[in-house]
Amino acid sequence: MKTFIFILRLVFGALFIWSGIAKIKDPIGFADAVRNFEIIGDPFAVAVALYLPWLEVISGIAVMWDRFAKSASLLITVMVVVFTLLIITAWIRGLDISCGCFGGTGEMNYPVKIAQNIGLIVMGGLIWWKSIAPSTRAVKGP
Repeated sequence: MKTFIFILRLVFGALFIWSGIAKIKDPIGFADAVRNFEIIGDPFAVAVALYLPWLEVISGIAVMWDRFAKSASLLITVMVVVFTLLIITAWIRGLDISCGCFGGTGEMNYPVKIAQNIGLIVMGGLIWWKSIAPSTRAVKGP
């Protein structure tokens, strides 16, 4: 199981490094994607477009590192939960958006994107759960 979690951490981290780099390469396109959600406007959309990709890259690196895997996986998982909620609200409001995920600019298939994000949430939760030291999960007897 330890090897499986290690590989899962590498894959999970690589996905978010890739996602962040794709957004860093096109900050204007990502800022447009953020604006399309119609939740925040400028200058906040621009700030999100400039800083969020770096947070993804740093968190992606951190989740691969044993010492930071627990907190980084929790941070990434919380981010994906928020992203998923934003995608659901855009879908409910009938917005035709591109989420900006992984540098994509095409139309979004809402059910597929939500299913992908649920998979990422499960991955992040599993990494977080397995990163908790065994001594904190079990109550020790006298």
